[in-house]
Amino acid sequence: MNPILTELHLFGATRPVGGYGLCVAVGIMITGLLMGRAAYRAKEDVGGVIASIGYTAGAGFLGAWLFFLFVEWARGASVSEALSRGGGLVFYGSVPTGILASYLSARAMKVDWWKMMDLAIPAIAIGHAFGRIGCLMGGCCFGAEWHGPWAITFTHPMAPASQPSVPRHPTQVYEALGLSIIALIFALTPLDAKWLGRPGSGQRAATYLVAYGILRSVVEALRGDGIRGVYFGLVTTSQLVSIAGIALGFYGIWRAVRTARTVTTA
Repeated sequence: MNPILTELHLFGATRPVGGYGLCVAVGIMITGLLMGRAAYRAKEDVGGVIASIGYTAGAGFLGAWLFFLFVEWARGASVSEALSRGGGLVFYGSVPTGILASYLSARAMKVDWWKMMDLAIPAIAIGHAFGRIGCLMGGCCFGAEWHGPWAITFTHPMAPASQPSVPRHPTQVYEALGLSIIALIFALTPLDAKWLGRPGSGQRAATYLVAYGILRSVVEALRGDGIRGVYFGLVTTSQLVSIAGIALGFYGIWRAVRTARTVTTA
């Protein structure tokens, strides 16, 4: 994989076009389009939803970058060393800042936040899958050494996975496929399906937390990059966050089911 797809020559300056950045941009665009479509079908304010996506994406990038700095610091690097290592991004860092920004912006524009989150799950999952394809193209978030039938070897010197250049698990592909399957299941499940709850109850979003937490924990076990941080020689930073997300998801499911029963019997 070549982290640099091409170069643009504009006004006497050369600007590289990276595969990671392009895939992330495409993922955000597709997420926005799908969420706008879902908002239209649900008779919600499409403009308000699109604006909320913009705020969420900006806050998400900030959180992902700050969490990257935190992980580097936790691994023993000073703040200045972490900053010198460039603009790394850690997905889980985008979750709290993105959620906060989406909630505040939705309230400001009078959009039903819980309903928006429940309807957005397929869009979020497929957008995230594009981001993981970007990781594959950039050679980051790579797998441990493995000599199996579908192992991949990174050779480009700019790809972190090429240090050393050995066959590896394509963990980026694993996660992208898992996210695509999750997106497909949510997209094909009728909105009135009882096992996922009605849109606006938060049950769909909570179920996604559980599903993604399990997927990420499994994929993490096959990764080989040191940026994740490893604690007690066993658990990575993302696995710890995944466990917390799974617990929170199960709580959200329980709460949504209990609320639905209360409304039904009232």
